[in-house]
Amino acid sequence: MKEEQPSRILLMLTALWNKSETFIYVLVGLTLLIAALGGLGQLWMSYIVPWVQGRVPLDVLQILDGLLLISMLAEIMQMVKISVMQRRLSSEPFLIVGLISVVRRVLIITAEGSRVISGDFQVAERAFELMMVELAILALLLIVLIYGIKILRQQRLDEARRLREERRQHPDDTPELGQVLGNLE
Repeated sequence: MKEEQPSRILLMLTALWNKSETFIYVLVGLTLLIAALGGLGQLWMSYIVPWVQGRVPLDVLQILDGLLLISMLAEIMQMVKISVMQRRLSSEPFLIVGLISVVRRVLIITAEGSRVISGDFQVAERAFELMMVELAILALLLIVLIYGIKILRQQRLDEARRLREERRQHPDDTPELGQVLGNLE
């Protein structure tokens, strides 16, 4: 009887932990949703509506920057959804958020480059060198992130093929694809 008590308490604590974790993920997801919707609203009110009314020129770079930020929020929301629904953490959305972030930064650097070049030559030369170094690092990071996404997708494809083959050979005792994919990530 004494051995059963700790296991009951442990089960109750585990259940409470899981419910708390799910609750926190749901709140994080709602916060991300509100931030994304607010960002879209701000883009429309700051750039699109004034442009349609003819008050300001269209600032495509700022709109694209905002949309990429909102895309990052949407990918993070996807990660939260996967965590809540499947009780596992997937690595591919993290890589996609990183990819979007790198592209966003590259766009900002190239836009800033045109402003810096029109200024003082000596300051512009140093700033240009720093921008080129940052762009080179971002280019390497871009390659690494794309390669990482490619490897993860290839791994999933190979696992699905392996499972199909096992199912053909042993139809009664092969695990389901969802069970195996849950163990991969």
